[in-house]
Amino acid sequence: MAKKRKSESPRLDEMDRNMYATFCTAANSISQLYTQAQQQEKIAFQAGERHCAEKLYHWLLRSQQPGSKISVDELSNYLQELDHGDGIGTKRDWQPE
Repeated sequence: MAKKRKSESPRLDEMDRNMYATFCTAANSISQLYTQAQQQEKIAFQAGERHCAEKLYHWLLRSQQPGSKISVDELSNYLQELDHGDGIGTKRDWQPE
C-alpha cells in the first residue's frame, strides 16, 4: 500500500478564504465609492439647477418693466448667454416649445 500524504487542502482552503475575503472587501469598497460619487453628482446637479433658476429669476426681475412682457426671443437669447458665459447646459439641450 502506498503511504498517505498529508493533504495540502486545508492550507489551500485557508488561502482561498483569505483571498475571497480580501476580494469581497475590495468589491464592497468600490461599490460604496461609486454610490457616494452618484450621490455627490446628484447634489451638484441640483445645486446647478438652483443656481441657474436663481439667475433666471433675477434677470426676469431686472428685465421686466411695468406693463411690458418678455418675448420668447429675449428669453432664448438670455439662456444662450448663460450657456456661453457660465457653461450652464448646452444649446442643444434646450429647445423652445
